[in-house]
Amino acid sequence: MFTNILLLATTAIALVVHAAEAPTKANSTIKFDTLDALYRGNQRFRASAGRRAVAARVVEEPPSFMFIGCLDNRYIANLEGFFHIYSTFERLSPAAIFQTPVGSIVSQNNIANQYSSKDISTDTAVTYAVETLDVKHIIVLGHYGCKGVQTAINGTKSRPNGPATKWIQPVIDMYRRSRRQEIVQLRDSRMPRRGLRNGVTEAPKADEPGFRALVEENVKKSVKALRSQSILAKAYQRGAKGNGKNTGIEVFVHGLVHDPATGEVKNLGVSFGPPGKKVPKVPFAAIAAAKNFQGDKHLPGFFTGKKLKSVSIT
Repeated sequence: MFTNILLLATTAIALVVHAAEAPTKANSTIKFDTLDALYRGNQRFRASAGRRAVAARVVEEPPSFMFIGCLDNRYIANLEGFFHIYSTFERLSPAAIFQTPVGSIVSQNNIANQYSSKDISTDTAVTYAVETLDVKHIIVLGHYGCKGVQTAINGTKSRPNGPATKWIQPVIDMYRRSRRQEIVQLRDSRMPRRGLRNGVTEAPKADEPGFRALVEENVKKSVKALRSQSILAKAYQRGAKGNGKNTGIEVFVHGLVHDPATGEVKNLGVSFGPPGKKVPKVPFAAIAAAKNFQGDKHLPGFFTGKKLKSVSIT
């Protein structure tokens, strides 16, 4: 009994020490910008029980999942409650979001979680994951509040022909052309008008419906590109032509989106797999089907107010 009490007291003291180092709402960031900081962190890791715990969790089997994620999918959570101190610092990597064993996933990150066969880095990573690592699922993982998608809406500070601008150009084009209702409404609401000569220049907030919708459509676009451009496209075309031949590649692709505010992961309902194979059930809650505006009257720049009566001039 005394031993248990002593153990609880020791744990409480340790938590209080960590609490003193944890960020508060008034000061929610900690400076970590030198190589010495990295070195000290590694020293602490090597001396901790955490290193041994990580080593024990490493899986021997090849990874089953590949994630195509976003570079800026991270945040610092201000979690309240005495026993949540250890969760205060969180990088929203797939390993953290899904609590995966070490070595069970591989990830390829870029701005706004995009896939294109023209991007040799991501395309090579996908090919390697499929051919060499024998992954079973590829997941395009978007996240609400994505800075890359936000930049496509609000404009970039980079030079017009710079690499960052070129990289997000597909997202910019999708924002300009999409007929999805929430995106059209966002686009129209930000246009120049009387009293707002330059239109809305502030970046949209993460919970803005049009912003969220564009994040979702961007994930769907990458899934579609994987289906039509990646190594899977050729393999599944051969399988579809059939003749009873097995391509040897059985990979399922899914589109998911993560909400950093709630931790929830949602299914966009765009999964696909090898011809003739049933796609496994995706247990995450599905997002309602998107609704599009029909006709050109909802494209940007069209006046949607009262129609003026024609006046004949004599």
